[in-house]
Amino acid sequence: MAAKKRDFLDEIIDMQENWNALSHTGDDLVEQLTANPEDAPYYDPDDYRERPRVNSLSCVTAVSQNSDTCARCLDACPIDAIKIKGSTVLVDEACCRCDLCVAVCPTEAFSVNKNAPLTLYDKIARVATAYDQCYITCARAIDRVPQPNEVVVPCVGAIAREVWFDLLCEYPNLSVYLPLGICDDCRVVTGELAFSDAIADAEEWSGETVGLEVDEADLVRSQKRAYKRSQFVSNMTQAGTRLVSRTAPALAGAQAVANRMREHSDQINELQRTLERASGAQNAQKRHRMLTRKRRLVMAGLQKYPDLADEMLFLFPEVDFEACTMCEDCVKVCTVHALEMDKSGRILVESSYCTNCGACAVVCPEDAIVMRKRDAQELVVPDPKAEERKRQRARAQKLREEGKKQLDKGLSLIEGLTEDAGDKAHK
Repeated sequence: MAAKKRDFLDEIIDMQENWNALSHTGDDLVEQLTANPEDAPYYDPDDYRERPRVNSLSCVTAVSQNSDTCARCLDACPIDAIKIKGSTVLVDEACCRCDLCVAVCPTEAFSVNKNAPLTLYDKIARVATAYDQCYITCARAIDRVPQPNEVVVPCVGAIAREVWFDLLCEYPNLSVYLPLGICDDCRVVTGELAFSDAIADAEEWSGETVGLEVDEADLVRSQKRAYKRSQFVSNMTQAGTRLVSRTAPALAGAQAVANRMREHSDQINELQRTLERASGAQNAQKRHRMLTRKRRLVMAGLQKYPDLADEMLFLFPEVDFEACTMCEDCVKVCTVHALEMDKSGRILVESSYCTNCGACAVVCPEDAIVMRKRDAQELVVPDPKAEERKRQRARAQKLREEGKKQLDKGLSLIEGLTEDAGDKAHK
């Protein structure tokens, strides 16, 4: 892709940044000489780790009390800190807080605040919007305060494949930063396989790739050109300059990022409301259907890029109605309540809510349920507000262009006045 042509606004931004760097050189030296070492920023890896909470009612193994139902968290935990005893799931005090269990649990029985799926999406998307490169790294990979374009997680494996997918749909500038050998002596021995599989799935679904950096010297720190321009124009407007009309939609870079995050959150909320209107918030047994956070992210990505659904294969339950004895064991074990038995005794599956965990097939005493691969077309929910948002974006783009024209006109005027003043001074 050809680089965008630089203009006068870019030159002014560079001049301002260079001047700021020079003007603060003396101040930085004074601060270094007089600073109190105790006030210096301190990096603590534990700040990025959190022990997960667990809801046993969401665990299909605990609900079924059948160890064959699901063992994803047990397989992912590197130190065997998870115990399932009867209908209770326990996390030992010895937990290393890697959050791999949160990433792999299909029914989201494990939860955290710092590294919840939607929270991780927002953290990474904010950085990826503002910087040329966004680096995701683990708490062990650095021994310093993170740079503004670095997102630190307890383990890169804590990012679920669904989070990677929705991010890759919008942000092609994501890279993992892990120095060579950092995973070799890590106690989270299952982490490397976890993030390798998650990223591989997301890359296959999205058609995009995640970069990998192993040398800190190769990391790029620059902000995006569009972000700088937005920030500069906003600063001029807020300073009271008349070069840009106050009605022009020139938002600060940070505000523009916040608006983009809000739009993504609104899209997910509207998606769930649309889904509930189409299929109902409750199943036939009056149980509230649960749309997991990770499934919301997948569906949000597919709303924007529905053609990707053909490349995404999931295991969905298929019921042999002749073999089914209507015992409802499958309905009882489905903790997101995606299965229901209708009035005629037929088992129905709402694919959008299904987490593809396969618990229903495991507990069926008659083997009447089989998990079969199907594409994700059923997860594409029509967006009734898509056309309106498209029109709004077109209007906003037109206003931005008008604002830029006014700014360029004003800057040209300043440049002309400066040249006239210089000519007069030489006479």
